[in-house]
Amino acid sequence: MRRRLTWIALLVAASACSAGGNPEPPASARRFTEAGEDIVRDSRTGLLWTARDAGRELEWNAAQLHCRDLALAAGASWRLPSIEELAALYEESQRQPCGDGTCRVDAAIDLTSPYQWSASARGESRRVYFDFLHGSELAPLLRPGLTRRALCTRAEPP
Repeated sequence: MRRRLTWIALLVAASACSAGGNPEPPASARRFTEAGEDIVRDSRTGLLWTARDAGRELEWNAAQLHCRDLALAAGASWRLPSIEELAALYEESQRQPCGDGTCRVDAAIDLTSPYQWSASARGESRRVYFDFLHGSELAPLLRPGLTRRALCTRAEPP
């Protein structure tokens, strides 16, 4: 009888898992929560992020202007994130479609490409971007025509 109850318990647990037995965690346990229209709050860092990137390829200077334009429109200080801030969004366990690939970022953030500019530089002629496909940073020579996407961030208002 004891063996039969064990098998029944295992079958019930297996059917719960196959039927979506992993419910969404409560809002208090999620890393990202909605903080306004198209804005998410990162509970780990306290930063606010745009819920999606710019949706188009931008040269580095244009990416900076894109975030500054958001600041002007919203009356808040949006900016390109540092490479460390971008890298902190990378989560190996996450897999979300982005462009033609799969990004390793929480589903709360919609990336249209794995390659996202940062505000970080390496010397005068290199700008750093983060690759959400492989979890690496790259610092190519900044040259006309080199484009990536822009995800913007800002601090939580006091």
